[in-house]
Amino acid sequence: MRELEAGAIRFLSGFLRFWLPVLAYITLIFALSSLSELPGPRHIRYLDKVAHFVEYGILGFVLGRAFRSGSTGFLRKFWFGLAIIAAVAVGFLDEWYQSTVPCRERSNFDLLADFAGVLFGQVALLRLESWWKRKKK
Repeated sequence: MRELEAGAIRFLSGFLRFWLPVLAYITLIFALSSLSELPGPRHIRYLDKVAHFVEYGILGFVLGRAFRSGSTGFLRKFWFGLAIIAAVAVGFLDEWYQSTVPCRERSNFDLLADFAGVLFGQVALLRLESWWKRKKK
């Protein structure tokens, strides 16, 4: 029975540490997509694409971190691809959802910025982990 309790505590601890931030961040993305008008300046060209890049860069980072912490070897081995697939799925759903919100529309260029941001976030995660390991030595 103690092994079961220890396993449940490890699972809950891992979920709270790695997956709860992912779920909270995806919720924030969809909350922002629910707004008919986003706050911020409208006169800066391509600002929305930069926002998508940054927004999905963060998502790529937290998803990569969550998959890398996975309890199975499969998740840890294929974390990069799994995080891309998950983030692109979120991007597609987000763009579809935006098309249902008044004064918002779906954009393939937003999806492209999302994808680029995801890749950047994952590369940033790799670089940060590499730097952290060198610093610990």
